[in-house]
Parts: sequence; structure tokens; C-alpha cells
Amino acid sequence: MDSFLLEKIGLTRNESVTYLTLLAGGTLKVSYILKKSGLNSGKIYEILESLKNKGLVSESNINNVRFFTASPPNEILDYLEKQEEELFTKKELIKKELPKLEKSRKEYFNESKAITYIGMRGLKTAAYEALSTMKSGEEIVSMGVTGFKDEKINAFWKAFGAKRQEKRITARHIFSEKGKFFEEFRRVPLQKSRILPSITPTTVDIFGEDKAIIFNYQEPITSILVYDKNIAQSFKQFFEQLWAQAKSN
Repeated sequence: MDSFLLEKIGLTRNESVTYLTLLAGGTLKVSYILKKSGLNSGKIYEILESLKNKGLVSESNINNVRFFTASPPNEILDYLEKQEEELFTKKELIKKELPKLEKSRKEYFNESKAITYIGMRGLKTAAYEALSTMKSGEEIVSMGVTGFKDEKINAFWKAFGAKRQEKRITARHIFSEKGKFFEEFRRVPLQKSRILPSITPTTVDIFGEDKAIIFNYQEPITSILVYDKNIAQSFKQFFEQLWAQAKSN
């Protein structure tokens, strides 16, 4: 077994090396563990104690000398099951506290503010955060939409469209060019798309009446989520002017 695999399930590197050393060497005293593993003696007892707590090592005393033995490999499964049980308990505790946490967050976001998110994960967070506050029948409008960006971003927006449809949120998109991405969006329910050729370094989405997101798809990917009704409405008015000029094919 590779120590990397044990590290993947939560053991430290030194714990992994120690366990594998004992697994191959049988019952060993500390001096032999250090010799065979190449580990520093400084924290060996701390490492062994941690493995004992995880149920992966047992200790015996022979003639007042401490010996350690690796537990059978199937004990690793027991260790993982315990982790799952602990994780389930933690998740249940968090679920009970979520209403309070959400209330605190909503109170914060009722104020006008702008939040900058970086990277692909940040883009997803900004988009889903804005969507989560919307109700059925509201609308998202987007201008400066382009297919000329990383395919993982295009794939995300397709998945986002499905979430939008589940909430019965309508959408209108102004594309900067006619292409594959535009043609795919034309077939998506609850939305309309038009084309207005232009150079678009950024894309702007307006979510409902009081939120807007400015997307920069160049590295580093940046998403600025703005909670401000006046700004959102200004972008919306500009969108309507462009929508009137845009063509449907």
C-alpha cells in the first residue's frame, strides 16, 4: 500500500509511514520503528498515540518495554466508517443552525455592497448566490454574452440555465456574436436571445430588481456581485436600449 493512499483518507504522512512500517515489520519497539521508517524521534510517541486513537495501532508491554503492532488492514474501513459517522453528526448540527446563519447573512446582504469573487469557484458562488434570492416569475437579463471563453465557463452557464428553469426564472441574453453558444442558448426554455455585434471585455448580468454581476472571463476570472437597486436598474435601462437594437438571428 502506498502512503499517499492513507494520506488521502486523513492520515498525516508520518502516520502513514509509521503504520506501513508496523504492517510490514510486525510487533516493534520504538527504536526499530524509527530505524525502519527513517522518521525523526521527536514526535514518534505522538504519532503512535494518534494511530492508537484511530484504532490503527495497538500497544503491548513486554518486560517493561513498549511494543507496537499495526491493526489488520480491514480496520482502515472501520476508521473510515467512524469518520463518516462523525461527519454525519456534524452535518446534522450545522443543518439545525442553518436558519440562524442564513438570517444573519440576509441581514448583511440587505445593505448596498459589492463583493468580488476570484476564480471559477468564485464565479459559481456569485451566480448561484444571486439566483438563490430570486423568486419564480422574476427575470435575469445579460449583455455582452460571448461564446469566446474557456469551455468550462460555457459548460457552467448551461448547467446554471437548468437551475434557473427549475425556479421558473425567465431570461434574456444579448450575445456579441452568432455562433455555437448562441445557437445552443436559443433552444433553452424560458429565455430569449438576440445578437448585437460588439467587443465585450466583460459581461453584465442583472438579477431581478436589485442585483448585478460584472464578469471578467480573462484570467484571473473575476466576478463582482453588486447589491444595489439603483445600479441594477441603471444597467437594466441600458440593457433595454441595447435589446431594442439587437437582432434575433
